[in-house]
Amino acid sequence: MKKDLSEKVKKYKKALLCSIVVVFVGCGVYYGYKYFYTKPIGQMPMQQVSAIKVVATEVYPETSFVAKIESKDKVGLRARVEGFLQQQLFQEGDLVKKDQPLFIIEPVNFEASVREATANVAKAEAQVKNTKAQFDRTTKLFKTKDVSEAKLDESEAAYSSAEASLAQAKAQLDLAQKDLEYTTIVSPMDGKIGESKYSVGELIGPSSGVLAVVVRINPIEAVFSVSENQLLNMQKNFQKSDKVLVEFIKSDGEKYNHTGSINFVDVALDEAMNTLKIKASFPNADGELIAGQYGRIVLKSLTPHPEIVIPQRAVQQDMTGTYVYVLTPDDKVERRDVVRGDELPNFEIVIDKGLNVGDVVVTEGFQKIAPQMTVKPVFEAEQANQQVQ
Repeated sequence: MKKDLSEKVKKYKKALLCSIVVVFVGCGVYYGYKYFYTKPIGQMPMQQVSAIKVVATEVYPETSFVAKIESKDKVGLRARVEGFLQQQLFQEGDLVKKDQPLFIIEPVNFEASVREATANVAKAEAQVKNTKAQFDRTTKLFKTKDVSEAKLDESEAAYSSAEASLAQAKAQLDLAQKDLEYTTIVSPMDGKIGESKYSVGELIGPSSGVLAVVVRINPIEAVFSVSENQLLNMQKNFQKSDKVLVEFIKSDGEKYNHTGSINFVDVALDEAMNTLKIKASFPNADGELIAGQYGRIVLKSLTPHPEIVIPQRAVQQDMTGTYVYVLTPDDKVERRDVVRGDELPNFEIVIDKGLNVGDVVVTEGFQKIAPQMTVKPVFEAEQANQQVQ
């Protein structure tokens, strides 16, 4: 009897325990469902994104182009007379001055030609003097009827012929003096002289070709070409009233320590390349810039222009084009196509089209947002102030 009662009690306890477990499991399932599946979506926290408000920024337009240094003038020295090269009066690579003697051609024969031509002039002058005196006497005699008119004509012809011979002799003297002058070859300008093609003692003349080359180094020019699109951008960025700073950056990134000025703009685009040639002149007294050297021309406007400027990280790119994410007044994400402008220092970029002053642009958090999604903007200016505080 006692054994049966004990078994009934055990069965009762077991059933009670199972009931309690079922009640607790049921409550857990109910409240879990209520919490996870019936909680309103609107109560979930909104995604935060970093953003900025677009303002007009004063920008000094700047653009750069690949450029090549070229000498403004380049002259090949040639012999105008033939003779043996007697002297070379320079070291290759020297800086030379205008009219500085550079080569001497042996002048002996040319000096002799000058002396001969001088003697011929003296002889012709004496002949002129003699024929003039005869003509004067014949004229007087003709007036007194002592000589015929034919004799007078003959005397006048002799005098005219003597004058012509004198003029010819003087011309020959001029040529001889000029040839003698040409035996000294001088620099046509201030500049730098290159390698000499001939050695002292060699026979040179007009057919010998270039003896050496002199290039003007001060001023010197940086030549660059601008495409049609670049030209249109320059016309937009650099207005006629702007003052433009012209700089040259060497191939190693070092800035040349003198500024230049635009001194030539071609009159038309090159039809083959569709580019416009432009030249900038730079002072180069010490010869630091060398013809053939490459670098970059940088044009900077000294007049500020108001532009839309945003961080480069805010600009996105895909197969369809360039865009940014902006926020509507109710903080919904919206994709906006934009046109990029010039890149600025500090990783900023000018936006030519697509944004207006007052627009709110997302700068970080793109992975967690999509168009039409409502987000919570955290403005970068506010974040900066909080960090300072």
